[in-house]
Amino acid sequence: MFEKYTKWIEEHREQFIEVSDTIWRYAETGLEEYKSAELLIKTLKEDGFTVREGVADMPTAFVASYGDRSPTIAILGEYDALPGLSQKAVPERKPLEEGAPGHGCGHNLLGTGSLAAVMAVKEAIENGEVKGTIRYYGCPAEETFNSKGYMVNAGFFEDVDISLTWHPGFLNMLNAMSALAVNSVLFKFHGKTAHAAGDPQNGRSALDAVELMNIGVNYMREHMISDARIHYVITNGGMAPNVVPDEAEVWYFVRSPKRHQVDSLYERVVKIAKGATLMTETELEIDFLSGTYNTEYNKVVQEVVNSKLNEIGAPPFKAKEKQFARELLKTVPSDTVEGYMKLVPPSLLDLAKAVLSQPLNKIIIPPLGEGQSLPGSTDVADVSWVTPLAEFMIACEVMGSPGHSWQNVATSGMSIGHKGMLTAAKILTLSALEFMNKPELVEKAWKQFEKDHKDESYTSPFPEGLKPPYHRIKDKKFIAE
Repeated sequence: MFEKYTKWIEEHREQFIEVSDTIWRYAETGLEEYKSAELLIKTLKEDGFTVREGVADMPTAFVASYGDRSPTIAILGEYDALPGLSQKAVPERKPLEEGAPGHGCGHNLLGTGSLAAVMAVKEAIENGEVKGTIRYYGCPAEETFNSKGYMVNAGFFEDVDISLTWHPGFLNMLNAMSALAVNSVLFKFHGKTAHAAGDPQNGRSALDAVELMNIGVNYMREHMISDARIHYVITNGGMAPNVVPDEAEVWYFVRSPKRHQVDSLYERVVKIAKGATLMTETELEIDFLSGTYNTEYNKVVQEVVNSKLNEIGAPPFKAKEKQFARELLKTVPSDTVEGYMKLVPPSLLDLAKAVLSQPLNKIIIPPLGEGQSLPGSTDVADVSWVTPLAEFMIACEVMGSPGHSWQNVATSGMSIGHKGMLTAAKILTLSALEFMNKPELVEKAWKQFEKDHKDESYTSPFPEGLKPPYHRIKDKKFIAE
């Protein structure tokens, strides 16, 4: 019925490829995506969208809307890059600029694929074929901080009926697995400096407090659920061995499959940090960087998206792209797909082996791992707790390509990524139009949402009054996914 709008995307493919490649070249890290956001905003304004810029205290966050009727469909866009991953669109390691950022998670594709979808849906609304409002949510810093959580707190999702999103990957598949809830927090200890040999009695080591905290947390591991994860790095341990450090800092991730489990573990970690101050006569400063929920996908929205995923099919890769993929695969560790095999039911093992042996995924595969959780975290999760949401993956990478890798930067800047992006745009378009054309599906999705959340509702994971952490964005190592 709406095939003309997938054709519209194809007719405008060069425009969207140019936008994606421009953002790929910009490669701006979280909360610094000024040129990328400006390009997206300019494109949307020129197409007739009304844009609210700098929302939720973030200059690179925005919401673009077209239409004034119900239902309101949100399509999420991201456009931040990762530090140190600069790479040319070639199958061997060749940075565009040594040490510069690169799109190792394909967010140039993600943001532009979502852009193409909202513009196609806008055409259908303008032509009078559906009624509704389509919105593009410009979400910065997915890799670093929970920008979507700030947008939720500021009320920007209060009138959204359905949320849709996607992500580049090496499979074509509806996302069925959750993602871990997480807190990302810095513990900074303040002590008293002194000469470590000549005047040790007057020193109070902040580094001692960090090490004692780490010891306490490591002993705590015996007494937490096996699916929880706690990791840390010492970001400041002092300057010289013969000077007692008066400042030291450790950065923690506290993760677990459920948000309430993170909250409980985090309270225990804080107690251990406070205990370290008692043992060392130091003081503690807590800098809460970010927190996210676990993802809760809506089955009704998933059914709609999965039907469109199968209707559109996999990206149509050609011989030259397959050859590029084979060359790039020579640089990819051979064991990166083994984790997926553990998720495959026995009846699908032969299919899985065939798929995972391909240089590029050329079919739609059944959802894997329902009821399980991915090892990472994403701020898409917070949106899933306030609106019915579904997410899918489209092959824009070679099979088994590691997350956050230069290999992904390479395919994100050439035709493999372009074809995946345009395929995703078509799926998002048809999914949004389905909900606008059949309002009863929106009602059904909300009934499912209320059932799923009847025992636990969303409470912001942020401490009251928390602002986006601009004081940390100059330090490029702060990555929170």
